[in-house]
Amino acid sequence: MYPKTLLLALLAATAVNAASFHYPPDAANGAADFGTCTPTMDFQLGRAGRKPDEGTFLPTDAVVAQGQQDALNPNIITNRICDQLGNVCGANDAAIAQCEDAKATVEGLGTKDETTAAAFNAALGF
Repeated sequence: MYPKTLLLALLAATAVNAASFHYPPDAANGAADFGTCTPTMDFQLGRAGRKPDEGTFLPTDAVVAQGQQDALNPNIITNRICDQLGNVCGANDAAIAQCEDAKATVEGLGTKDETTAAAFNAALGF
C-alpha cells in the first residue's frame, strides 16, 4: 500500500506545483501584453511653455510620462515609452519588441508632426 500512497503524494505535489506556476500574461501565445501601461504618444501644438505653433510629443500614459518633459524630437518620447514598458509597466518581451519596431518606424519616417504620433500608435495597435 505504501507505493500507492507515495505515488498519490507525488502526483498531488506536482499538480500543486504546476498550478502555482504563472506564465507572463499572454506569453503562451506570443501576444504583446503592455502590462499596466498604454504605450501611445501624443502630438500637440502650443503646450505650456511653448510657442503656439510649436509642436511637441509626450507619452499619453501618466506612468510612462512621469518626470518626462514634452519633446520636439519624437525619438526621445518613443525611447522613453519603450524603456518604461520594461522598467515600470510589466510588459512582456513581445510588447517590448513591438515597441522597438514602432520606434524604428518613427526613426525611419523623419517626420515631426501628428502623423508621426499616429504612425507610432498604429504600429502598436492603437
